Amino acid sequence: MPNQGPDVVSEEGLRELLSRGYQAVVICSEVPVQKAYFWHGLWHILCVSLDGQSERLLVSARRDAEGGDKPREFRTANGLISFLHSLGFRSVMVPMEEGGRLSHNLLHHGPRRH
Repeated sequence: MPNQGPDVVSEEGLRELLSRGYQAVVICSEVPVQKAYFWHGLWHILCVSLDGQSERLLVSARRDAEGGDKPREFRTANGLISFLHSLGFRSVMVPMEEGGRLSHNLLHHGPRRH
């Protein structure tokens, strides 16, 4: 995984680690509110080893103003679900309380259907 610090992971790196059994842990960072038919809030994703000893924050390909890693933010539940689905998850749980964390493991999702 090129150009990554020890505590961050890119989308490409996340895909690789998930294929090796790591979990995607969704964290609710801001209480979501419903607007029309959509839930708006703030969620982040951690990539966590099965033993829990390694946690890496998913970062955006974009850099912050100082040139550092910028955490990937999901502002709608729909955007979060779409991203997780693109990683291969067929069932997604979304924490709806600030500080809530829910784990997703590809080993529980079987082969991808086309």
